[in-house]
Amino acid sequence: MNSLNTNLYLKHKGFSLLELIVVVLIVSLIGFLVFSSAVKQQQKVKVLDASTLPSTLRQSFKGQGDIEFFCIKKSEECYVLQGKNISAYNGGINLGKDLEVHVLDNDNHFIQLDEQGRYKDKKINLRYHLYSNGSTTQMVIVNNQGIFYLPSYFGQAQKVDDMGEAKDLWLKEEYSLRDSGSFY
Repeated sequence: MNSLNTNLYLKHKGFSLLELIVVVLIVSLIGFLVFSSAVKQQQKVKVLDASTLPSTLRQSFKGQGDIEFFCIKKSEECYVLQGKNISAYNGGINLGKDLEVHVLDNDNHFIQLDEQGRYKDKKINLRYHLYSNGSTTQMVIVNNQGIFYLPSYFGQAQKVDDMGEAKDLWLKEEYSLRDSGSFY
């Protein structure tokens, strides 16, 4: 090799400052995009609806003791009562229009609960308890999205075809718990 070729070889041995800056910017941009999409997925708020009410509240308030979830203004505003503290529910809410809550009376007939108390001088149209052991209020919710049976002991909400099917599920759960001792 002659000395001219050696000098050219030594001058171009490393990367230029501009090349290094471009590489660092590309790597930073890729890292930012990957990290920001991961954060967005973690921050996705679950929309609370009749089919996800028990599971979402169990997951959100696990290990926090007894809570009461209640809604006013036709289920447009919902709150959480823990002990003596009431705070607004900060998740998404889609409990449907024309929400009705039904429970079974002692004669095994459904009755509609029209008003379940008042808050801020507004009628409470949904009141749902989550107990520290994970059990919940048993009810049937009827809205424009369908009819939903919400079991009391750890089960998932089920969409049913009619009130007769909801009644069968209600009585089946009551019968199996009373006779098996499985809850205790």
